[in-house]
Amino acid sequence: MSQKRSEPPQIPLWLLQTFKSGEINLSTSGTESLQLKIEHKRFGINLLRKELIKDILSEVKPEKTSTLKMLAQLKNTAERLKQTGLTITISYKDQIILTLGAEANPTLSKLVTRTNAVQVDNLTKLIELIKELR
Repeated sequence: MSQKRSEPPQIPLWLLQTFKSGEINLSTSGTESLQLKIEHKRFGINLLRKELIKDILSEVKPEKTSTLKMLAQLKNTAERLKQTGLTITISYKDQIILTLGAEANPTLSKLVTRTNAVQVDNLTKLIELIKELR
């Protein structure tokens, strides 16, 4: 089954369910780019370089997609995470931007995404980051 070009890459849930705890630091060209912290059913992704985020988001074409549409595209992934009791937090330089899955407790973002599985923790930082990537 192939993915539509406008959908973000899906994270295999079996992969997330396999890991129990640990920490991974990823460096590219000698510079730390990503930190991944895993604690029982909770995954923290801390992106440290804008270039890495641009590579990740290249599948959803942020230059042609509004912030609201990008949030709505996360709906299916976030709902699957919530159903399995998993949570992913996405941070940029240690500042949490999004919470997806079981621990998400959205307010206004629920109106946009139509799910209680996507929480925008810092809308200003999210919009700023997406603008910088365009």
